[in-house]
Amino acid sequence: MNNYPSIVALHYVSDDRSLDDLKPWVISKSSFLQLLDFIENDGYHTLVFEDFQNSAITDKGIVLTFDDCPKSLWDFAIPELVKRKMKAVFYMPTACLGGVNKWNSDAGLPKLDLMDEIDLKKLIEIGMEVGSHAHNHTMLGELTIDESIKELTTSKSILEKILDKPVISVAYPYGSIPKGYNKIAKKIGFQYGLAIFVKWQTVYSIRRWTYTDEDDLNTIKWKISAGYRWYRFFSDNWRFYSKAILSNSYKMYSKLKHSINTYIALELDVLSFENLQYI
Repeated sequence: MNNYPSIVALHYVSDDRSLDDLKPWVISKSSFLQLLDFIENDGYHTLVFEDFQNSAITDKGIVLTFDDCPKSLWDFAIPELVKRKMKAVFYMPTACLGGVNKWNSDAGLPKLDLMDEIDLKKLIEIGMEVGSHAHNHTMLGELTIDESIKELTTSKSILEKILDKPVISVAYPYGSIPKGYNKIAKKIGFQYGLAIFVKWQTVYSIRRWTYTDEDDLNTIKWKISAGYRWYRFFSDNWRFYSKAILSNSYKMYSKLKHSINTYIALELDVLSFENLQYI
């Protein structure tokens, strides 16, 4: 188990009830304050990935990450971070730069404005960090290696041109890790890759935990603990193992069902042929 600090996955912070269909990815302002209060009161300090290179990672470090870069974060979440002198990493799907969350709105879910180039530059100016969320907000694990390379290379190139600095981390959309992720992430020039559930944690597949409105101080303490990291090591592996069992079972069931249906069809053909003899 690698010694990475606790990494929190966040998306949207709002009390707007019209966004309820986006839960659990939308958290309330009070939930967000609860998380930040815990970080402050328990003596944790927020890190970005550039800090990993400049200083030792301590047990009291924590990384706050925001996927999708909704523009509404400027209304409350970002000012609250600045007020408390906290940092975070923001992951932008570059095809939607200055646009909306198409992957949600196309599915009939609430539409939200996303950050533009000016917003990303401003994030850097106030001490935040910006990373890649691929070019299109897509399941990289379902693409070919060449398609994933194009997605990540395009995103990194666009962001570096805007920010005039290296983009060193990527958060895979949906936590879907691309095929050959270790090799391609390194080849493209990323130094860190973030997922959610992974069988094996490497520098290019670091686990995160999702913070929701269901969390309280007890669950935060648990999810931030060393014990939880060990729990995730076993639970993530079981998740993939059990998924493989279910997948194989379904394939066996499908084959059996196909065989049975084929047999029934053949029997019906035989019966039809026999009946024709008496017509």
